[in-house]
Amino acid sequence: MNKFEKIWKNGKWTEQARDLIEGLKKFPENAKIVLILRHSHRKTSVDPHKLSSLKLTPQGHEIAKIFGKNLPKNRKVRLFHSIVERCKETAEGILEGFKEIGGKGEIVGTLQALYDIGEDSIFIIQKAIEHSGDGFLAKWASGKFSRDKIKPLDEYSQYSAIEIWGLCENAPEGCLDIHVSHDLSIMGFRLGWFGLENKDYWVSFLGGFAFSIYNDKIKLWDRGRMLELDIPDWWKNR
Repeated sequence: MNKFEKIWKNGKWTEQARDLIEGLKKFPENAKIVLILRHSHRKTSVDPHKLSSLKLTPQGHEIAKIFGKNLPKNRKVRLFHSIVERCKETAEGILEGFKEIGGKGEIVGTLQALYDIGEDSIFIIQKAIEHSGDGFLAKWASGKFSRDKIKPLDEYSQYSAIEIWGLCENAPEGCLDIHVSHDLSIMGFRLGWFGLENKDYWVSFLGGFAFSIYNDKIKLWDRGRMLELDIPDWWKNR
């Protein structure tokens, strides 16, 4: 076992990634699954200008490949990613690992919804650092930020769902759509799509959640549990 395999099996930051892999096994075989995933490991920074351009570390590249090797081989995988380079690198690593075990998949490309929570990315990063995770989300959800800087959470949630959920709706049975994004977007999706509170929780590198719209319900794997939720009216009435 090399050092990266040890990190995968025993690392603290890979716990959420391992949990997601287990969660994918809980869905019906013919279910179309959406997996919302944070990019892999990068260095930390409190400089918003540097943070936006940071790429994956060597550890991040290798663990992304291992993540891909652990995906269910029987599913067709389609990967989408944010415009930021580390998300593209993550998607490429996952696909490389998946193909090594004989899996079939493709990188479709970038999606605006996986990144575009507002017009001023530096302002958004500054506010996220200033208010910490929970504080930023609370202010975002309550409309404390100017809409010319950050899209209102309900608006962003519905616009992103139309793009992301809509792609899965037209996918073949058993398809797994993986969307590689960022922590702020993912935490916003949890709250805006499903009403999940974020207290004492933050998404780790290669963490996230998976869901399927199946038999007129949402089956959601989140934080080690499978939830069954009603489909929101805004999606039914879109």
